[in-house]
Amino acid sequence: MMTIKNILFLSLAYAVSNSAVACINSYAFDMGAGAMTQEYAEEKLEKTKAKIKTVEELNDYGVLLIFAHRYNDAIKIFKQLEKQYPNLAKTAANLGTAYELSGDLEKAKYWIAQGMQRDANIHQGSEWIHLKILDAQIQQKKDSKWIQTHDVLGLDFGTSTVPKAKVQEIVFENKHYDLDKILLDSEIQMDQRLRFVKHDPISAQIVFNMANIELTKYNTDNYTVDILYDRAKDLSYSNPQLLEKRKDYFLHSKWFQFKAFVFQLWQHLKEIF
Repeated sequence: MMTIKNILFLSLAYAVSNSAVACINSYAFDMGAGAMTQEYAEEKLEKTKAKIKTVEELNDYGVLLIFAHRYNDAIKIFKQLEKQYPNLAKTAANLGTAYELSGDLEKAKYWIAQGMQRDANIHQGSEWIHLKILDAQIQQKKDSKWIQTHDVLGLDFGTSTVPKAKVQEIVFENKHYDLDKILLDSEIQMDQRLRFVKHDPISAQIVFNMANIELTKYNTDNYTVDILYDRAKDLSYSNPQLLEKRKDYFLHSKWFQFKAFVFQLWQHLKEIF
């Protein structure tokens, strides 16, 4: 289940551009729940450049360039890092992100995959979702309606008011991800991606399915489901009618509330006994 901090972030995340990006890796500073603005990044760059002495500082300078929307400059920094200090996972992931923001999705895919090969646990093992998102972006460029008939991660909760998880597990490169892991990895990826997107049907679909997973698990804590559906709507989810039906079911269905109560009681009793 999501933490209150992340729920609030998903609801209130400040969008700084229309580009979609997920994974930025710094050493010295934590991006936290609030987005680093372009103006702050520019200001920080001026103070940082003269102090660069280590690989970590050079990496973080490249990260600042990304937040300053100077993507080509960031690419140069990370390519320099790759040449001088090869095979660092963070370099590969950041280079992939910079390429993604610059619009070169194929190179972005290559470097994100490199980051995963160098460190399978980078971003807590959630980067498979980043690759799925890049694939979806490539398909969207070919067909703007692709997202309406495909699921980015391969999930299927049907089209009825009550979601039913027809897919319980995703297999990606011989690794198995159940719904709990998919929910966790989606949260990690969206934590950064939603700092950069404003209207993005791909991110919207992932957030929508996060709500669907929570709903099928009868999570009523802190109105997580309600907030996630609202966030998906704000991001321009492709089927707003279905979204509203499911949100209404969560908020007003007595049958759902009864089932959630019984399910949570059963879980509590199992913990006791």
